[in-house]
Amino acid sequence: MRTEKRPKLEIEQEPFDRQLDLLAMVGVILLILLPIYYYNQLPETIPIHYGPNGEPDGFSSKATLWIVPVMGSLMFLGLSWLKKYPHKYNYPQPITEENAESMYRNGVRMLRSMNAIITCVFAYITYSTIQTALGNQNGLGPSFTPIFLVLFLGSIGYYTYRMMQK
Repeated sequence: MRTEKRPKLEIEQEPFDRQLDLLAMVGVILLILLPIYYYNQLPETIPIHYGPNGEPDGFSSKATLWIVPVMGSLMFLGLSWLKKYPHKYNYPQPITEENAESMYRNGVRMLRSMNAIITCVFAYITYSTIQTALGNQNGLGPSFTPIFLVLFLGSIGYYTYRMMQK
């Protein structure tokens, strides 16, 4: 449990921060609009799970199509809410008056990046599920898992590294 008193700062958004937030919002909009648009065209059974090779290996009712958009939207809201409290995050370095702004900026930007990656990946999963159910593609593709892992873990690693340099 941390004992130091951390400063509470308002972190100003920079253009890149606004771009990340916009990308995340586009992901959420797609998460909601894709199922609305395609729902009536879908067969009663759709893929709901994909193996490591990106091919579907589990199927269920088309009503389950809404699980990913609901989860993605809730994650978007949760991560957006967390951006307001950078003084409560765990950091790899002690927070001081001198490094607080930089550490908070990197912490908030990491959440913004994760939010954009997660919502866009969930939108892609939703789109691929729909297209697979309609017979237009076969799953997520074999490169889905490595690309997702590189983006997600790379983002965390990049911002953690930046915070370690402060």
